Amino acid sequence: MPNKVTDMHFHREEEEDAGAIRRSSSRTPRGHFVVYVGTKLERFVVPTRFLKSPSFQNLLEKAAEEFGYAEAHPNKIVLPCDVSTFRSLVMFLTSHDK
Repeated sequence: MPNKVTDMHFHREEEEDAGAIRRSSSRTPRGHFVVYVGTKLERFVVPTRFLKSPSFQNLLEKAAEEFGYAEAHPNKIVLPCDVSTFRSLVMFLTSHDK
């Protein structure tokens, strides 16, 4: 299976969440980065263009306040929200991105 992500269209073997992908693979596609969300630290791959969004920047700032930088979760970006809230944010960013 190709490891290709084309503007929020995903392969069936991957679980999709609007603008983010939940993947078991450790490979991150070019132009994307990984965040972990929820109490079970579910892994999501999101496009780097989300970094321009004030809403996403705010979430990253809250993550830094709550978890610090690499103290609680070394080498992971952990976002302090539940999965459903994150999905809503991704859907919002995706719909306003075009």
